[in-house]
Amino acid sequence: MKYLVLIFWLLAFGAEGAVSPRTKVVHEARESRLAQTLADQAEEALTRLEEEFDLKFQGRITLVLASSAEEFARVQPGGTKVPSWAAGVAYPGQNLIILKTPRLLPGMDVKEVLLHEIIHVVLGQKFGARPVPTWLNEGLTMHLAREWGWSRQITMARAVASNRLIPLDRLVKGFPENRFEAETAYAQSYYFVAFLRDRYGSEVLGRLVQNLSLGISPENALLQATGLRLSDLTEKFAHWVSRRFSIFWFLTGPSAVWFLAVLLILAAWLIRKRAAARKMAEWEAEDHELGIDSGRPRKTGRRDGT
Repeated sequence: MKYLVLIFWLLAFGAEGAVSPRTKVVHEARESRLAQTLADQAEEALTRLEEEFDLKFQGRITLVLASSAEEFARVQPGGTKVPSWAAGVAYPGQNLIILKTPRLLPGMDVKEVLLHEIIHVVLGQKFGARPVPTWLNEGLTMHLAREWGWSRQITMARAVASNRLIPLDRLVKGFPENRFEAETAYAQSYYFVAFLRDRYGSEVLGRLVQNLSLGISPENALLQATGLRLSDLTEKFAHWVSRRFSIFWFLTGPSAVWFLAVLLILAAWLIRKRAAARKMAEWEAEDHELGIDSGRPRKTGRRDGT
């Protein structure tokens, strides 16, 4: 309850509140526009989690916008110590999110931070003290943030082409430290969530989270949600991504350089051939005007004059 006392303290000293059906944002008056935007974005995110992944949130989220580093530290419930570099933090057991305003961290994507913290709150409500598999946490977050840029597609295509997909059981308690493997882990988490929804429907994530929240192992939770053992599911996933990214890698990987080089050489040859044909036609027209019948094209671009 201590965080409620802090919120009341903020309200008493000039803080205001922006609201949406399931979110209340506590903020300073100068942050009113941002606060309402975040309230609306939070509501949209919660709705999408329900409609696209069958993940229902119960209750209401309180979002505190801190306008200074001192305030960010002061409003942490129970005096919890948070790293000074942190842009936001979530307390799932209290449906509480605390964010720094963008003015404190120039270049900060506050919506992205908000969506990450919402995932923590929603999954935290389901899992309680049980750990959430990293691939599920990150995969859902990226889907919620609509993070499907070219870089992620190229990373996935590269992993498929080099046969370096990471076993799912290595993505349960964290991601690899190696940069290439970490990039692959994020991309693979995103596409594994997409694969589950594509092949088994949006409700599969709801069933999976429900199973995991009961303490069922990830392997057995996936078996109950999809009807497939992990080895079979992994094989189907590998086939699913291979069909989507093998051609993509051919068009964007190293082989594409040679392919494009051949196309450029062929295009240059065709351009020169057409230019020569046009020049030949011009010579014939000039000879015709002068009443000359040379019987063959001239070898220079001008008339002899003799």
